[in-house]
Amino acid sequence: MSERLLALEPGDLVFFGGGPGDVTHVGLYVGVQDGQAVMVDAPHTGADVRIEPFPTTIDAPFGDEEFVGATDPAA
Repeated sequence: MSERLLALEPGDLVFFGGGPGDVTHVGLYVGVQDGQAVMVDAPHTGADVRIEPFPTTIDAPFGDEEFVGATDPAA
C-alpha cells in the first residue's frame, strides 16, 4: 500500500475502484469528523445518501475497492 497522504479540501471529489484506469465510485469529501476523513456517499442505486468515513492514502482499501485519488472539481 502506498503512503501518499492527500491534502483534501471540502468539496473535493474522491475516487474509488480497481486503480486509476478503473474508477467505479465517486464521493464528495466534506472534512474530518472525530479525527476521521468523511465523505458524502451513495454506495449503490437505491441506497440512502450518507456521511461515511474513508481512508486518505492512495491505494488504501475501501470495501471491495481502493482509494484511487481526489481532485478539486473547480480546478
